[in-house]
Amino acid sequence: MFKRILYFSASMCLVTGTLLAADDPFCGKWKLNLGKSHITGEQMTIKDLGGNKYSISWGETPTTITADGSDQPNRFGNTVSIAPEGATAWKMVVKKDGRVTDSMTHTLSPDGKTQTIKGTNYRPNGDTSDFETHMKRVGRGSGWGGTWESTDVKVSSPEEWEISAYENGGLTFNSAADKEVLSMKFDGKDYEDKGPNVAPGSASSGKRVDAHTLEVTNKVKSEVMDHTKFQVAPDGKTLTLTIHETGQPHAITLVYDKM
Repeated sequence: MFKRILYFSASMCLVTGTLLAADDPFCGKWKLNLGKSHITGEQMTIKDLGGNKYSISWGETPTTITADGSDQPNRFGNTVSIAPEGATAWKMVVKKDGRVTDSMTHTLSPDGKTQTIKGTNYRPNGDTSDFETHMKRVGRGSGWGGTWESTDVKVSSPEEWEISAYENGGLTFNSAADKEVLSMKFDGKDYEDKGPNVAPGSASSGKRVDAHTLEVTNKVKSEVMDHTKFQVAPDGKTLTLTIHETGQPHAITLVYDKM
């Protein structure tokens, strides 16, 4: 679901009082405010398996890839290629159905203590967004191997999405740029996330805590990717997502402004 996202039913009225869809504080268009968000502290672990082969994980089950420039499938329905460019740089390309979704260069500092990732995200609607992430080495390791933690993240085109009412008190989350749509009810059941870049088997379930708070669990093929709390401010002008990703030591916070 969106990092990386209500309603009107009799059962919810018992909890929150009467809430018409038109008055739902979650409904509307939202744009990510990077200045208000806290998106550093995520960790990536790289294990050098020898023979130019590496295991890479962002907390979830790792992906194993040989750094030979060839496209290799991963469990999220994409292909990933890594092409070494000297001893201190990697060119990484991610594709979905043969179409490039992300292209980036990883560069190690001369002392091996930091790593910089610069690249471009290619969205299904034709838009692009440049990104740059700086990471520091955490603990022991050498070369590419070790645990890396993000210290600074920049994005040229922050994401936008729209939330609208869905049947039986649910909500639809729509990202036009990514052509991604999730329509879900808040009954604890899994609802399919759909879109050209969505990993096969992606689904979300959740509950409504009160009129301004949601708790959502996102999965891929039944494996939990994250638990996310959605909270709309009392004035209805900001939406905050607190995301606890599987295997990550720190939560990230995304803050969206109402457009």
